[in-house]
Amino acid sequence: MHIILISSAIKKSPSAKLFQRLNDITLHEITKLEDILNYKHTSGLIFFDAALGMEEITRQIQLYQQKKAIKWLVINATDIQQSLLYLQLGASGILTQPGEKKVQDCLQSISHGQLYLEPDFIQILALRQIKKTLLPFKQLTAREYDVFCMLAEDYSIQAIAEQLSITTKTAFNCQAQLRKKLEIKNQQSIFKLAKKHGLIN
Repeated sequence: MHIILISSAIKKSPSAKLFQRLNDITLHEITKLEDILNYKHTSGLIFFDAALGMEEITRQIQLYQQKKAIKWLVINATDIQQSLLYLQLGASGILTQPGEKKVQDCLQSISHGQLYLEPDFIQILALRQIKKTLLPFKQLTAREYDVFCMLAEDYSIQAIAEQLSITTKTAFNCQAQLRKKLEIKNQQSIFKLAKKHGLIN
């Protein structure tokens, strides 16, 4: 199987050595957008290192998908909100802390046409869905809950507004309302509450 690993030219991905240790894997490392557009092994799986940043990964995906359909994943992902957006863009899987066993499981799932998500990631997603229907989060609106989860992941108000396609004023208002409803005063309290309820790693 051909694996195409796209990582930063500044910081080489530690995942390269991981792929090289696997049997029946041919690894191709590239860094530039032009390389992926002209690449021969288009039947291979494409792994984007999350260190590239969401904007760059999104740009490359959108440009490449104009050429043909591809199977792609994100590796070394740590941000839940960004991971959800990658899935919405069509990612076949998300790897947060890749090891040989996880990568092998991932490749097997993808080869069978399945979506691959790590158990810990699935648990957080499930808890987020469940917890928003229970106290204390039940008293929040859907938008306020989204803002709470993003604040817990240390997003700025500006970044939250951009990700949720709302104004910064709306994001600020949501922050004020959720703090009032949950009786919390600062960012540290938001983080602690989210951690307590298993909404973040």
